[in-house]
Amino acid sequence: MTNVKVKQQDCHYWKYDIDCFEHISEAYFTAQYWQNINAIEGQENGRGTTWFIQHKNNHLVLRHYLRGGLIGKISHDHYIFNGWKNCRAIREFNILYELHEQGFKVPKPAAAQIIRHGLSYQTDLFTHRIPNAQDLVQVLKSAQSQKFYNDLGKTIAEFHNHGVFHADLNIQNILRDNQDQFWLIDFDRAKHLKPSQRWQLSNLKRLKRSFEKEKKRFGIQWQASDWQIFLKAYQATIS
Repeated sequence: MTNVKVKQQDCHYWKYDIDCFEHISEAYFTAQYWQNINAIEGQENGRGTTWFIQHKNNHLVLRHYLRGGLIGKISHDHYIFNGWKNCRAIREFNILYELHEQGFKVPKPAAAQIIRHGLSYQTDLFTHRIPNAQDLVQVLKSAQSQKFYNDLGKTIAEFHNHGVFHADLNIQNILRDNQDQFWLIDFDRAKHLKPSQRWQLSNLKRLKRSFEKEKKRFGIQWQASDWQIFLKAYQATIS
């Protein structure tokens, strides 16, 4: 990581790309800072707010890590501290950096921040925005071709061949750009595993459930025969 710098100051820890941020500050990880200099390009609301920011010539995505489920009602955005390198944003930064350097279609990481509070921490991550891309919920407002599902199957198989376990493989975390290339985003809790049919099939089941769920929720143009096309291409590519 020749362009990556680590800085620790009191309860703060940062890992950042010096080509994007010459210096680093807690202020950069607040929406207020970017609002004050009119640098916010947009936002997306889900579990929390994701901010789209322009910094110099970079179009960035800023995400604050939030807990979901029942535990999220008890501890909204605090995680148990177990060493700086084990914090979630640092782990996501590292796997994204490695995959990006190897040519995989993933967001390039820009900066991660950890703020320690005794036994817990809060964390944030900047990544580069994928240009001219939509998630598959948006793409599947229209029916897609056999080539679409062939290419998607091959893409997922290539990640699996490399031992990449994506903890939340669903169609909202898969983007397609205007060059018809697929990208995977949101690598929180992702990890490298020895390729095995057990976790790979579990990943695929999760992905299939997301197609089925979004068909009921948003009426996406998808059917079971599309999954068979996807699966055939995946099986032809998997090692």
